[in-house]
Amino acid sequence: MTGRRRTVLVLEPESSGLDLIHAAAQLGLAVQLFDHRPLDEMALPARQAVAAGTASYRQVDTRSAKATLDAARELTRQSQLIAVVPGFEYAVPIAASVAAELGLPGIAPEAAAALREKDRMKQTLAKAGMNVAAGVAFRLSEAEDAIDEYLRTAGLPAVIKPIDGSGSLLVRRVDTTKDLHDYLEQCRGGTVDSMGRPIGERLLLETYVAGPEFSVEGYATEDGVTVVAVTQKQLGPEPDFAETGHIVDAPLTTAEHNALTSAATSAVKTLGLTLGVFHLEARLTAEGPVVLEVAARLAGDRIPVLVSQVHGVDLSDTMIRCHAGMPIEAPPAQGEARTAASQFFTVDTPSTLPEPDLLVRRLTALDGCIEAVITASPGTPLLPATDWRQRFGRIVVTAADRGQLETVLREAQRLIRDAVEPIA
Repeated sequence: MTGRRRTVLVLEPESSGLDLIHAAAQLGLAVQLFDHRPLDEMALPARQAVAAGTASYRQVDTRSAKATLDAARELTRQSQLIAVVPGFEYAVPIAASVAAELGLPGIAPEAAAALREKDRMKQTLAKAGMNVAAGVAFRLSEAEDAIDEYLRTAGLPAVIKPIDGSGSLLVRRVDTTKDLHDYLEQCRGGTVDSMGRPIGERLLLETYVAGPEFSVEGYATEDGVTVVAVTQKQLGPEPDFAETGHIVDAPLTTAEHNALTSAATSAVKTLGLTLGVFHLEARLTAEGPVVLEVAARLAGDRIPVLVSQVHGVDLSDTMIRCHAGMPIEAPPAQGEARTAASQFFTVDTPSTLPEPDLLVRRLTALDGCIEAVITASPGTPLLPATDWRQRFGRIVVTAADRGQLETVLREAQRLIRDAVEPIA
């Protein structure tokens, strides 16, 4: 191996997965990116890393396990490949498969596949006695029979979603049979393209779970499961489930916190998520946590930034260390209590944002703001959010306590309301 740099292969970096590039480079590792998209269609941080020489890029059909494995084998002849890391939800199964074929650390491919298929995931958890929403999975072409069976045994309201989706795409609460059939007609009108993958052909209909929603962030190693933080999740109005904000740490009683962390630890172990960072979503009910989903990758929506600000744990660094077989640094001693939030900007009615740069300057000036981004161009129509695609910006804020944090967030919302103009 002399003369060949130790290299980390990151598959399909997107969202928080883009931070893996910097994390690996900071550890002195070479970074290779594989993605089915041309480089000019990838996110700006990936393009900048390649331009700066921090990462190398190769266009590979990462939707194909064979094509990805063939390219990875070629990479092993050029460098000392030590880790294969998923840079996004959709890359989890192929990353596990490639790592297994090359004898590198990773989740067992069968476990990784179940983590991507929401019906298989819930069946596994239910068999282990964990609390999940009851449901039925079906193909769009077989919807009528499956729905009739579900309605006879469970009834409405319910939630319907793609089995293999991400980012709240096509997730909706249905209260009536008309809502349900309208949703199916939307799907029959054409599947939704999500990072080059069609979703909407395979669906999951499950019991609606009422209650506040949280996520649990942590990581797994051969030594066990470590929970780092519990995040309060903020959602837009139902029947859609657009995520509009996140706060670390969630305001919970000790009993509630322990129930969520215990459920997360059990779910991660049950699903065979033995290595790397995880992101679990759950709703808290009177009967305890109901696990919604578990993901074997970094949380999105800047949640890892919030965790780092509050707990001093860099989950991107942790993800690389887990897959590269490097020691995990112990979390720093808890210092002065802090809290942090990411808030995403949406509108209630069709609107435009005439001066996005001015809004960024005003948001950046807020006390505790560490990041303010507007993604809308001047005059672009802004629509009410049904998923992440309609959000037009974000702010990340830290504060000494919850009261101060909420004061800043209210001021940010005021600035946004003043900056947007309704479309007549």
